[in-house]
Amino acid sequence: MKGGVSVKAARAEPGGSTVSVKCGAVVPMLALFVALPGGIGHAQTRSSADVGVEDNAQAHDAAGAQGGGTDGVEPTKDQDSIVVTGARAIQRSSTELKRKATLIVDAIVGDEIGALPDNSVADALERIPGVTADRFKGNANDLSVRGLGPTLSFATFNGREVSNAGPDRSVSFQQFPSELVSGALVYKTQQADLPEGGVAGVVELTSIRPLDYGKRLLQAEVRADYQPKGDDVIGQGGVGYRANLVFSDAFRTGLGEIGVAIGLQRQDTSAPEDYYTENSVFQPCNTAALDPSRLTGTTAQQTAAGSNQNCTLASGSRSAGGVVVGETTGDTYFTSSSRTFRAMRTTERRNAVIGALQWRPDPALTVSIDGQYSKRESREERNNLVLTEGLRGLQPLLIGNGANGYARGALVTYRGNSFLENQLEDRQRNEDYIGAGLGVNWRSGQWALSIDGSFSQAHRTETQKQSRLRSINRVGYTLSYANGADVPVVLFDAFDVTDPGGFLNTAANSAYARNRFVTDRRDRIWAGRADLTRRFDGPISALAIGVRYSDHRRTNDNARNADLNTLAPVGGVAPAQLIAQANQQCRAPFTTQSYMSGQGSTVSRWATFDNDCLFRVFTGSDDALPYPPDGRDPSDIDVRERILAAYAMATFDGRFGAVPFSGNAGVRWVDTKVTSRGFRQAYVITIDPGADSYSVAVDPAGGLVETAARGGYRYLLPSVNVAFDLTSAVKLRLAGYRALARSGIESLGAGISLTPSTGTGINTILFNATTGNPDLKPIRAWNADISLEWYPSRDTLLAVAGYYKAIAGAVIGGVEPLPTNITVTTTTTGAGAVRETRTVPISPVAPVNDPARRQLYGVEASVSHAFTWLPSPLDGLGVTASGGRTFSDVQFPDTSPIAAYVAPAPLFGLSDWIASGSVYYEKRGLGVRASYTYRTDYFKPNGGTNRSVRGSGSLNLALQYEMNAHVAFKAQVLNVTGTGDVFYKGSASSIAEVSNVGPQVFAAIRVRF
Repeated sequence: MKGGVSVKAARAEPGGSTVSVKCGAVVPMLALFVALPGGIGHAQTRSSADVGVEDNAQAHDAAGAQGGGTDGVEPTKDQDSIVVTGARAIQRSSTELKRKATLIVDAIVGDEIGALPDNSVADALERIPGVTADRFKGNANDLSVRGLGPTLSFATFNGREVSNAGPDRSVSFQQFPSELVSGALVYKTQQADLPEGGVAGVVELTSIRPLDYGKRLLQAEVRADYQPKGDDVIGQGGVGYRANLVFSDAFRTGLGEIGVAIGLQRQDTSAPEDYYTENSVFQPCNTAALDPSRLTGTTAQQTAAGSNQNCTLASGSRSAGGVVVGETTGDTYFTSSSRTFRAMRTTERRNAVIGALQWRPDPALTVSIDGQYSKRESREERNNLVLTEGLRGLQPLLIGNGANGYARGALVTYRGNSFLENQLEDRQRNEDYIGAGLGVNWRSGQWALSIDGSFSQAHRTETQKQSRLRSINRVGYTLSYANGADVPVVLFDAFDVTDPGGFLNTAANSAYARNRFVTDRRDRIWAGRADLTRRFDGPISALAIGVRYSDHRRTNDNARNADLNTLAPVGGVAPAQLIAQANQQCRAPFTTQSYMSGQGSTVSRWATFDNDCLFRVFTGSDDALPYPPDGRDPSDIDVRERILAAYAMATFDGRFGAVPFSGNAGVRWVDTKVTSRGFRQAYVITIDPGADSYSVAVDPAGGLVETAARGGYRYLLPSVNVAFDLTSAVKLRLAGYRALARSGIESLGAGISLTPSTGTGINTILFNATTGNPDLKPIRAWNADISLEWYPSRDTLLAVAGYYKAIAGAVIGGVEPLPTNITVTTTTTGAGAVRETRTVPISPVAPVNDPARRQLYGVEASVSHAFTWLPSPLDGLGVTASGGRTFSDVQFPDTSPIAAYVAPAPLFGLSDWIASGSVYYEKRGLGVRASYTYRTDYFKPNGGTNRSVRGSGSLNLALQYEMNAHVAFKAQVLNVTGTGDVFYKGSASSIAEVSNVGPQVFAAIRVRF
């Protein structure tokens, strides 16, 4: 890769002292994300400018420094300016950035991200020391810094908070194509002028500015992707593409310098996945049916066999209908109420338009306008085989006890019986993102002023269209995870799951049609900030003050469902005839040729039907079951969060004896106000005073009642960062600071869900209420960090860091009652009953901050080296590696029925061990890289049960060949070993979910002028 980028990294000085690393790492198509006023690290929007892109003149100098070849090092007239290319250029510039920064920071700068065909920015960010990712459909997504989980990290784009259409605050990095981002920084310590929100760290994505790029760029890249698992999907082929077109240029005019950049991207591919899952809530049982295969005879006979009863946690014999249930009791085991095998046909489409306009009327003033827009469309055609009655007639054959090779409580092998269902679903998710900003940067003498305003909005909708057919009778089966299988072996008794004729239960409630508007989520952020810096000569080299205000609103319209759970006649045709007709007319080929291949399961295919056809037959029309016009629901979210932050910070330098030092000290003040609105359903309570009983039903005259609540908090966040130059090659950094990470925004909802039950005791009516908690406080932590770094050469780094965090306010899985009054309508039985409105105190349970103070500490190490001292051609070799170990006493109690039998979970997303490494070779235009990432098990909550993800590693390979200065070819294989994701609950042997996506292969050609 030819060309040059000049990277600036600040020491203690307020505008940042300049270190020019003139690298061949040109930012190519990455101009798609055109910078905001601050560039990398929003250097000109913060007083101390940790990391920044050089001005236009520097960029021209860097571009002019390039030589004619593409080998690792090329001398120039100025021996201090060395032109290097590719991975080594990135390694060198990232090392130099780390060395010169005031904070403890790691980064990828230059064109490293865009140089490789990673599926998302997160895939590339995993190469940064200490960064790991949660995986979704095989791709890295939610990032964790130091393995501490996404809830403790904060992400920005060019220094701005990014809206997110997911259920929490974690930025979905899949919305940022890797080709469109020019760099990323991970701040592992804090300083006062950084936006608050990260306890573990702040991840900042960056983009170039056309004026700083300083010349014309016209680039096109077409990338084909091949996914073997997608190739096995009937009618899909497994081949997709991405295409990018970028233009950037800078002009000198009578009005000053003007820079323009615009980029377009189009993606059309698939996201193939074989999937197995169990119901989200696990149940404890200790019963064993005597004869689970007894499916004929009278009800009493089946009860005596235990085949028609659900397993339970029993302390003695049970009776049903006057008959003793035929079962024994033994060891406790955990099981689920349903099990689902899922094959899918998928499509993924994305379009993006990104551009920027910069104007520099004179060297002291720069005005920037930028905008980004992307639209993603994702479709899943799901084909599910479901054991719907996972608790029925269970007879354990092998239970884990901790000594037999399986964790205690795991139900490894058992017999049972269940109706089998073929459930079809079309799930469509559309997501739009728009961002825009206006920035003004002014410098004059010792003064610098930066003003920035921005808007960001993400909007996601998700719809489902579903139908099903059911087996004629219940089917006996044996299910086993023995022999290390993650997807179970299932043997069905005299039932062929591949025969469509077996799914011909004609009861009106055995089939259904559903049309659901599952999610309509909007996330919008308006924000503005201003920073003023005054430079001085002396030990206090700068003073900075600043203010930031943001208005963040999250809304989510849930559960606009239209369900036909019991079929009705259509055109005079009875439900039984409709089902028989649908079974014959709607048969379809199985989705894929290799469902869960290599996973050991005997379930590799099953009878399949066309979802649209079933829906049309059951309802009479493709347009049947329109969404309800009133979409309000107690689960809806409407939260507004207004944040005012102000800071003051001093930058200093000096000597401690003979040792130079530099750093900063400051304080940030944060004032957050939350307003939350929601709904609750109105109910009417019918009281029978004579029987001292009551019944509860939805009040047809009441409708929904709006609720509102407020919350907020104020905190001071002091910080100190000091860096000592122990020698010319050894640096010691110390940091102490207070940081916060905000609770999930949808946990702040005010809607109250009531699930009242009929009962006795009219003075103790049970409403079983749940709600959010708008007054949730953020996670707060006092932090201490130390980092020792050795830089024996520009191509070598060895760093060891330790950190300690005293954490308060973790939002645990537990809940607490929040007393509140509601109005209800009551009536009594008997003649002349009158409706009355009463005020009733209730205590809905809500999320709660952990009252205990917890500790988290760890150590991480990283190394990078380019073997330039080896004889040619081995001098093109280089390596980077990092690893970390974390300890924590944070505990999230399980809140499911198995809570009494399982240990609390650690912090969400926390892996005890993480590691990553890369080996690369670059010589004469050829570049080869192998990258590996690994993390141990981590907690990922789901359905009230403490679900965890099994630790795993992933290997990626990449190759690039530059034919000349204009044409380059690329290839990459992601997830070479086809590693899938395995989730478990209760114990490590209790499998809850398996995702298998296989490897992904890319090939691209890039043309640049």
